Amino acid sequence: MRAVMCPRAPIEARELVYSTDHPAPQPKDGHVLIRVKAFGLNRAELYARKGQLPGLSFPRIPGNEAVGIVQHAGGGLWKEGDVVAAMMGGMGVQFDGSYSEYTLVPHQFVSAAIKLPANVSWAQFAAIPVTFLTAWGILKSALKLEAGESLLIRGGSSSLGLALAALATSKSPHFGFSASSVISSTRTEAKATILKESGAHHAVVDPPTGNISETVKKLSPNEMGVNKAVELVGPPVLADTMAALTPNGVVAMVGTLSNVWSMEFRPWALLMPAKHITTFSGRSINLSTAPLQAIVDAVGSGELKLNVDKVFGIAETVDAHTYMESNAAAGKVVCLVD
Repeated sequence: MRAVMCPRAPIEARELVYSTDHPAPQPKDGHVLIRVKAFGLNRAELYARKGQLPGLSFPRIPGNEAVGIVQHAGGGLWKEGDVVAAMMGGMGVQFDGSYSEYTLVPHQFVSAAIKLPANVSWAQFAAIPVTFLTAWGILKSALKLEAGESLLIRGGSSSLGLALAALATSKSPHFGFSASSVISSTRTEAKATILKESGAHHAVVDPPTGNISETVKKLSPNEMGVNKAVELVGPPVLADTMAALTPNGVVAMVGTLSNVWSMEFRPWALLMPAKHITTFSGRSINLSTAPLQAIVDAVGSGELKLNVDKVFGIAETVDAHTYMESNAAAGKVVCLVD
């Protein structure tokens, strides 16, 4: 089968190995064999290639999400030909992942059969599972965002940031967030338009200092700051994001687009008078209860804005990784297998 292999880490993108005769996985009880149609790229795969993700053994086929067609259900409730998504659960880390023509995934990390709307392509479907379900989990479980609250998204032009804005402003009863004000930030002025197109009410361009808290306060209801925030940039701007919160606000620290992983933490300076910090991992998403079909339907109806920045073929995965690493994308980078 066609596959992309990461032979070791750390390596540059150009050192990923594309093969057309890699051994295909065989059906196995308790696992679904999926004919991969497309896969989305995620930062976790970049970190894995750079040797920043623990628990990896090599060589390994990367990729922690895939969409495709069931070839063998391994004793599960699926039937051959079902359209499914698979994500997380050790894909691309503990076992071979999605950068391949076929992938074998344990039952609990495969979605129920999805009815794909006629106007949603495989590339568009591939942009949904990890990105939109992680965004949904952050808003629902970590932040418990309620209708009428205000939200800051730091790193808003990332695929996750754009999905957060789309879901937070959605009035769909399936999601129920309906934020009153969403402020998204980006380091690139040219990307400000896409923030608003995805649902943000205000777009803020980060200055070289990285300090936007005063601007955010002026844009927030009553100029008191935002109720909730999602931090995707990471430690270098976390203190400023905390400063943009209302006195009892909450920030979910879930991303490190800055590739900086630590900071000096001064709790009294950051959390006074009664602010809160939390986090969220997509690994905690339960595919059996997550609203994947509802999100796919909302994308198909136009209710949710989906941002696919660029589509590559599986043979162009090196180029896709290089593009993702350049931070040029405003939205999801996807690779098509067929």
